[in-house]
Amino acid sequence: MGVRGRVAGGVLALMMALPAGGQDAGVPDSGVQAAPRFAWPRLQVIAHVESSDLVEAGGIPVALRAVHVKENIRDLVQRFADAFRDGGLYVPPGKEQAQYANNAAMLTALDPKRRITYTVVMMPQQDGTTTLYLGEANHALARPQEAAGDFAPLPPRAHGVLRVNAEGSRTLTFEVPLTGPQVEAFYDDALAKAGWKRGDEAGMYSRTGAELRLTHQPASDGQRGVVLIYQQRAR
Repeated sequence: MGVRGRVAGGVLALMMALPAGGQDAGVPDSGVQAAPRFAWPRLQVIAHVESSDLVEAGGIPVALRAVHVKENIRDLVQRFADAFRDGGLYVPPGKEQAQYANNAAMLTALDPKRRITYTVVMMPQQDGTTTLYLGEANHALARPQEAAGDFAPLPPRAHGVLRVNAEGSRTLTFEVPLTGPQVEAFYDDALAKAGWKRGDEAGMYSRTGAELRLTHQPASDGQRGVVLIYQQRAR
């Protein structure tokens, strides 16, 4: 998977946050012909941080890529808001937009006819440039997700589960009413029973042909946000 760890989990979770149906999103059906498919605005690209990835998040196919651009974050927020509106997309008001931490800004818009959400996460760099995560989630092609195929068990009362599948990598993100030590104790026990060995680095586990990383951080209302990343590796 190209965009990894907590950034990937956070970006993809935010992309799933808005309803994709036009009626459900509060967007009136005008009955007019749909506008052309939205195209991202042209930017001064310094480098492609990650190659383009097509992943499956919560049963929804998502095209996700990251680029490093010259523009600063203040200009980009307005530029993407204008591009979304000029492209005929529905942009929910600020209070309905999901929030993103660590000084990053995020904006999501919806094409209600095609049931595609477009999300940009903007992460400022010290030199005034910006790293962008651009995502397109096609809700029209969503398929049911099943827990039976999970690579690791979920603690009791885990909720808000998001499953992301990509070539050679799978991710589980969720929240649970546990402390950090309780999360770690649960997975130390559960993964050992499944044949995983704990590594020298905190949160790392391995077994033949695979490795698993566990990260967690405080969330709201006494919850703990947990990210589990499974990756295949050379034998």
